[in-house]
Amino acid sequence: MVKAEMLIALLVAAIVAPSTADEKHVFPSFRVDNFAGRELTEAVFEGKTTIVVPTFAKCVIACPLVTLLLRDLDESLGSPENLQFLHLSVNPQWDTEEEIRSHFDEHDIDPTRDPRWLFANGPPEPLGRLLDEMGVKVTYEPVLEGVITEHTLLVLVVGPQGEILGEFDNYFWDDKEMRHALRFATNAQP
Repeated sequence: MVKAEMLIALLVAAIVAPSTADEKHVFPSFRVDNFAGRELTEAVFEGKTTIVVPTFAKCVIACPLVTLLLRDLDESLGSPENLQFLHLSVNPQWDTEEEIRSHFDEHDIDPTRDPRWLFANGPPEPLGRLLDEMGVKVTYEPVLEGVITEHTLLVLVVGPQGEILGEFDNYFWDDKEMRHALRFATNAQP
């Protein structure tokens, strides 16, 4: 009877024990296209720290704001070569190369000269699967002028092996937490 009680106690302890620091959450595998036709897979993370955000180029409120905040963050860190940015389109059928380049132009970003700025816009099916796996919900509401797109606000910091180093559920991240998540790219101490 004592062995059974000990076994039950061990099982309960294992179920309610907090996760350990060694437990890593990894970004899902993917195969999508950058707006300029370059195929992107999880290999894009190798040797880099990557900030990943769901967004779309024609957005007029939140998405331009996150690009502005990311650009300002990059500048404040001295634009480290091992830090990159991956925008994932929630509107791949409307986010054309022209729209994406216009989005970057509005933020004084030249993704041709600075290839650290990536913007995946297709194909729609694998991109949609990736967003689903990330927990990003997207809704489209037809209106007279077109379509209103709403999506989950999410900012992920992904490490060189695809490990998730930081997760923020809005675009106004805590600067100290963001810098801690980016410590590998910036060589900063936590």
